Amino acid sequence: AYKNPVKPVVNWVVYQGMKLASKKCVSQIQQCQADQAKCDAAFAFCQASLVSPVQLSGINLYDVREKCKHPPLCYDFSSTEKFLNLPEVLEELGTTGHKWASCNMIVNARFRTDWMQHFQTVIPPMLEAGIRVLIYAGEMDYICNYLGNKAWTLQLPWKGKEAFVAAGDNAWTVGGKQAGLARAAQGFTFLQVHDAGHMVPLDQPENSLAMLNAFLADEPFY
Repeated sequence: AYKNPVKPVVNWVVYQGMKLASKKCVSQIQQCQADQAKCDAAFAFCQASLVSPVQLSGINLYDVREKCKHPPLCYDFSSTEKFLNLPEVLEELGTTGHKWASCNMIVNARFRTDWMQHFQTVIPPMLEAGIRVLIYAGEMDYICNYLGNKAWTLQLPWKGKEAFVAAGDNAWTVGGKQAGLARAAQGFTFLQVHDAGHMVPLDQPENSLAMLNAFLADEPFY
């Protein structure tokens, strides 16, 4: 919120308050792991103390370079919605009788408990089984920011942790130009995508395709 690639999106006083609140937020998240009944309270507190102050600034939570032009999701999905609800598209997708929506807030609300859960624990068994994993984040995203994503990948307990931490940040290039920073070890990759927010494919379509093709082909990112 205060230290990002662009500029602070909250003032120093609000930032200090958010830092203090983060300790309680982490504590409540930890309690949620042991008692699911405490997960709603954890969500409510963390949302109010760490997300709402930034949202109230008018900044796009998904791209700190922009204002939120189309609340609450900040993007205009009308063209996408129109296309995906065409009868011929619904028929081709096998979803005739259903309506596509950019975000169903009723479904969204039912994930409140899940949001506070530590689902990264399912990743080590996948890596142990030889399943490759790619975690990527646009560096301009606040809501799923690269700092938090990078932090948990570095702390993830698995047999390749030491090699992953030692790998360091390496330039990822596409077409001769640096597109981000990557680190990888034993099938586990973290990618920080330059000049992109939450919607990485929207902001960097060419680089996103290169990322996907490299991962599917099991090619190195550096």
